[in-house]
Amino acid sequence: MPFRMPAFSSPKGKKLTTRFNRFFKPSAKTIAVLLLLACAGGPADLNEFTSYFLPESAAIQAGDGRYHYTQQFLYLDEYSDSLRLEENTNAEAWAKYAGVSPEIAYNYFYAESPNNTLSNRLLLKGNKAAIAYLQLAKAADNAYRPATYSWEEGSKDSLVLVESYEKAKQNARTATDGFLKERYGFQAVKLAMMLDQPDACIKLYDELIRPLKTKSFISDWAYARRAGASMAMGDTAKAIYEFAQVFERCPSRRREADLSLRMKGVLFQEKALSYCQNDAEKAAVYALCAIQPFQDGLPFLKKMVELNPKNSLIELIAAREINKTEYYSLGEIPYTEDTLAFEAHRKESPSYFEELKAFTAELAENKNLNNPAFWYTAASYLAYVNKEYDQASEYLTKAQAHPTPNNYLKQQIAVQQMLLLVAKQEAVTPEFEAQAIGMLEQFNRSDNFRLVNAYTRACGLLAKMYRGQPLEDKKSGGFLSSCGSKSDEVPATHLAKAFLVEAASSWQSRPQSDDLYLPAFATNKDRYAIEDSASTGTIEQVLQYMQQPALTDTDNRLIGLSGVDADYLYVVLGRKYLSTHQYAKAAEAFGHVAPTFWTAETSVFPTHFDENPFHLSPNNGESKTHSFTPATFAKRMAELESQMNKGDAKAAYLLGCGAYNIGYWGNSWILSQRQRSSSEYEYMYPPRDLSGEDYYVMTKARSYFEKALQSKDPELAAKAAFGAALCEQSAFFIYRANEGRDLGYGEDEQTAFQKRMSVEEKKRLGKYFALLRSRYAATQYTQEVLEECSIYRDFVGGE
Repeated sequence: MPFRMPAFSSPKGKKLTTRFNRFFKPSAKTIAVLLLLACAGGPADLNEFTSYFLPESAAIQAGDGRYHYTQQFLYLDEYSDSLRLEENTNAEAWAKYAGVSPEIAYNYFYAESPNNTLSNRLLLKGNKAAIAYLQLAKAADNAYRPATYSWEEGSKDSLVLVESYEKAKQNARTATDGFLKERYGFQAVKLAMMLDQPDACIKLYDELIRPLKTKSFISDWAYARRAGASMAMGDTAKAIYEFAQVFERCPSRRREADLSLRMKGVLFQEKALSYCQNDAEKAAVYALCAIQPFQDGLPFLKKMVELNPKNSLIELIAAREINKTEYYSLGEIPYTEDTLAFEAHRKESPSYFEELKAFTAELAENKNLNNPAFWYTAASYLAYVNKEYDQASEYLTKAQAHPTPNNYLKQQIAVQQMLLLVAKQEAVTPEFEAQAIGMLEQFNRSDNFRLVNAYTRACGLLAKMYRGQPLEDKKSGGFLSSCGSKSDEVPATHLAKAFLVEAASSWQSRPQSDDLYLPAFATNKDRYAIEDSASTGTIEQVLQYMQQPALTDTDNRLIGLSGVDADYLYVVLGRKYLSTHQYAKAAEAFGHVAPTFWTAETSVFPTHFDENPFHLSPNNGESKTHSFTPATFAKRMAELESQMNKGDAKAAYLLGCGAYNIGYWGNSWILSQRQRSSSEYEYMYPPRDLSGEDYYVMTKARSYFEKALQSKDPELAAKAAFGAALCEQSAFFIYRANEGRDLGYGEDEQTAFQKRMSVEEKKRLGKYFALLRSRYAATQYTQEVLEECSIYRDFVGGE
């Protein structure tokens, strides 16, 4: 028996370091999972989580955005990793040395498809000694190709590497050109590691690089190799120290220094400090360890401020700790191997927030730090999270008193103003509404998920206020919004505004343009879900509010912010009435919609309302083509209902066809729902009992077919019997899906289940199939069913 099944379519105070270590001890399995998460496709932003604090508010160096907090183990920030610090730095050095442009040098070293003419210019400009070095470096690089992924094999030409290694050592010892001498030394150190000789790497660094009187970034590259050698030889503490110095002073090797610890889950070791020559070096150790994922950074941050308040990462680490604690404090439990550890960490978040707040407030007054606007803003935000709204406002006022060139920090201040305005307000007043809508308008167009988070939260709290629902308690006790209570009658206008402000928070309401992709963030709301939860009464109240003659400027701005108009709402209302089979009311609602709405290029109806809503398969005598619009269809259904009530069996049959086709299994589901998936009833998550939902089980349509069965016309009665069988089969599909939710994958179990379901299906359809076989077997329609419906053929053949 054929069924039309379209694919998905949518018009749409203690040692905190120890605390963290206790919760997360990275295993090889964990690292593998996190690596996959870091590299896999998925949401618009893999690092998205509930957060209202912009890490970009902190002053950072170019490329340091990759050290913002993320729940991923490895964070490959596209912008930060596309700066080509290593390539540009080296190319510029060679360009200056050889007297060519940086483009020529870059082409020689790094172009995927080098231009030979440009490459020759570098070689022609260079002296013979330089050309010899370049040839050695190229040969070494070509002889060693490490695997990009764990499942791949790298390649190593040991003969070429050994030959290059010996030449590099010899030339590093004899070269008189300082530029080349340093580079030969680097090649010797590098090749020692490629040949798995970490002890030789360390000795060569100390011999060839350390004594150089003039050093460039190349010496730091060699030092990074030496740090890797320390790690390879098991001296982790020294490796931490060495990588920290590379991280601090060599931007073109920062990423590698960080990853060298991150990939192995290396944590802070006190012994690393014993290698430090001064406070700045100690601060560098603390900085590198603070950005590692498996430990808290606040203890390190305190040490950094004490030892070297000029360290460039101080603000970033503070923002990172705020975001990290947000992740545990504000979000739902994500995918994790240890949910108990996650919950334990979450429980300690408030005290961590409190400690962070106290420290950021202290730093705002620290004269050794030069950005009080950031520190006051951070302290304000932490006070807000702790629901100390008056203190949050006080800190924010102080932040505003200090000018800042950082536009992200300005946005963060505006975000906190918005959140605090709603949190502190105790009644809905015209002045408050105007101010709140004005603030929301600043953030309804953004591709920054934190701004979207804050906007969505503010909209949700404002909707609660309109409905008279309680907001979060203040710490000082008992803050409940006094704009209404459960016992008060909420004005219809406020209920309408609550719907509109929630609609404004949906991703569908965000303005789109060719140059700005605005994704549906996971923390954002879906307008379709908002529609589903709204009653017909609410939609009517919204329409009445929008159509009142004396709308204020604030009213118009709220309506504009919502992204909905009257046509849209009347379609929502009409769909709701159709889905509950109130056809006259649906016709009235659809009748208010501009006729061009149904046929516009942006309309979903020409695509999904493309078959006759009164046609069933097998052919029931109704053409598959049609000229209905939703409005004329609803009107026709109302007429048929009236005729049926007067005893018209054919009207009852056509009514059954229409009711069936606006259900899940029908050809015109778009008339009652916005979206549909061909497998939603099987894989809906969380699972829902659909056995009582008429949209899926077609109870109303079956009742119409039952009435049509009273017809004395055998052809019509046969059609009604088959229509009722279709409704029974719809209910069976839901039954089968519910029965099979916990089914295993074993072949025997699967086979037994399929056999049981086959018996059940025939049993359920048997009532109406028996009528076709016994009463209406001679009708032309039953013959068509026999020919086209395999289930009916099996039923007849099995009798």
